Amino acid sequence: MTSRDRVLTTLRRQAPDRVPHNLRPAPAMVNRLREETGATDFAEHFGHDVRYVGAAFPADTTAELPVEERQLPQPQADAWQAVAAQVAELHERGLAVCGGYACGVFEQAKHWRGEAQTLTDMYENPSLLSRVLDTLTEGKSAIHTGYARAGVDIVWMGDELGTQRSLVMSPQHYRQWYRPRHAEIVRSIRQANPNAFIAFHCCGHVTPLIPDLIDLGIDCLEAVQAEAMDIVELKRRFGRDLSFWGGVGAQSVLARPTPEAVKEGVRWTLEVMSPGGGYVAAPCHTLTEEVPWENVIAFHDAVREFNEA
Repeated sequence: MTSRDRVLTTLRRQAPDRVPHNLRPAPAMVNRLREETGATDFAEHFGHDVRYVGAAFPADTTAELPVEERQLPQPQADAWQAVAAQVAELHERGLAVCGGYACGVFEQAKHWRGEAQTLTDMYENPSLLSRVLDTLTEGKSAIHTGYARAGVDIVWMGDELGTQRSLVMSPQHYRQWYRPRHAEIVRSIRQANPNAFIAFHCCGHVTPLIPDLIDLGIDCLEAVQAEAMDIVELKRRFGRDLSFWGGVGAQSVLARPTPEAVKEGVRWTLEVMSPGGGYVAAPCHTLTEEVPWENVIAFHDAVREFNEA
């Protein structure tokens, strides 16, 4: 199998020849890669199965306007043409391609209004919140459909709905305010490219909303923070309907004191998540400089060693 075949098979919740893997490094870790190996590209150096492409965005010309008058900046036609060219080149190399992440409707509202205000707007200023969320949904849909039309294998949407211990808001408030907007984004992606898989990013605890995500038509939950959710329960309850991407705990596995302990943590995660397919092995968060280099090596060694799907 090529990397692309492997990832697409996995996202269909079928068993590939081996578990696909990747990670997202922070800039400091890219510098560390250069220091340790002379290489400059994590994915190329470690043979990851997924590559990311990102469109160039213009400056936000509405940033100083009142929040109800703001608009999301949108890539121009030539930017999407450049993305499509990158996708075609990566596909020619047999690699799976994921579109760049555009922060979610709730996340963007927090950037515009502040977290506390966005949450209290549900009670204090619902009409304004509704207008803002509708504007953001339209803008996010345009961005995600841009990636879908450019031919990516995975459209990467999401929202930061979880804390380490619980949801940010009640399931009822999610269903009232955000699920309809997520449904509209999913609908627009499907219309633009029915063959694209949709990965939903969310850090933290999101277990109560997973049935909602499945109902929306999400193919894959990305991040899967093992410190905040029971991955055994996730695989048992939802593995027939949802793929998982991530799951290797940054705190509970990659921060372990020895490479041997890291390998054991990765082995256990693979044992839980990979049977029958439906799992892309990755850290549950961007890889940061707190992770010792030896543990980065141990993660990749373990995925290669314990890689049966």
